[in-house]
Amino acid sequence: MTGMSRVRAIIRDCRGAVAVEFAAIAIPLMIMLVGSIEVSRFVWTRLALQDAATTGARCLGLRLPPCFVDGSISTSGVTGFVQDQATGWGIGLPGATVSPTESAICNGTAGFAQIAIRHEVTSVLAVLPAAWISVEACFPLLPES
Repeated sequence: MTGMSRVRAIIRDCRGAVAVEFAAIAIPLMIMLVGSIEVSRFVWTRLALQDAATTGARCLGLRLPPCFVDGSISTSGVTGFVQDQATGWGIGLPGATVSPTESAICNGTAGFAQIAIRHEVTSVLAVLPAAWISVEACFPLLPES
């Protein structure tokens, strides 16, 4: 067999072509898969935090226990309540990330209870940086009785 015929034989040989094609698409496919999972986790976490903030603002606005104790706001009660709501979604929320305000201005209107949450979301991939999610929720204050 001459050198040229060997080259032609190698070019016509299709064994292993599938393995080479799979290797060429496997890495981009895995990047897309993991990326879509990470984006989904971020969106889900933001939704969970928004729900916890909304529920906490409602508790504060309606002056319900544990947010109100003996007619005054209980900051630790509000924070604990919001943390419990986040835990129900499977999110551990440090107390320092929850900021309750009894009398806030929301969208230019006074007389609202407001909960603000700022939470750091870390990725399961070490190459991606941590991201911060900030959510706020307002609820009208119930007039004092």
